[in-house]
Order: sequence, then structure tokens, then C-alpha cells
Amino acid sequence: MQIGNLIIEPWSKKNCIYRIIAIFLVLLWLTWGLVLFQEGNRLQERLTELQLENQRKEEMQRREAMYRRAAMGNQTAQPGVQNVVDTLGR
Repeated sequence: MQIGNLIIEPWSKKNCIYRIIAIFLVLLWLTWGLVLFQEGNRLQERLTELQLENQRKEEMQRREAMYRRAAMGNQTAQPGVQNVVDTLGR
């Protein structure tokens, strides 16, 4: 194995420290990549949750607005008798 100008001979006892360091660096690099991958997945899931939450809020606001419009329409659509006094007065 060669790292830069350093050549590590396999199965050599005098280069055991270098092999251990090289293996440790490779494992550290792989672990770092795995952590970044998992963090990316977590962020993507959180983003999806936020988008769904925003859609639910917008849908609730639309429904509330429709309900208010319907309520306002029902109030103005009653041209007839408002109460008993008006009925008796006619």
C-alpha cells in the first residue's frame, strides 16, 4: 500500500503502526461518509414533514375561509322576517 511517498509493506512487523494508522484513517473516512449520509436522510425527512405540515395548514385555512364565506352568504340571504316583532307589525 502506498500513501503519498510512504510505502507500507503488507505483513511487515516493523510497519505495523503505519498499517494500523492507515486502517484507522480509512475506517474514520467511511464512518464520516456514513454519518453525512444519515444526516442528509434526516434533513430530507424533516423537510418532507415540514412541507406536509404547511399543506395541512393551508388546507385548514382554505376550509375556514370557505366556511366563513358560506356563513356570510347565509346571513345576507335571509331577506324575510328577522324576528317576531317584525312579523306582528306587518
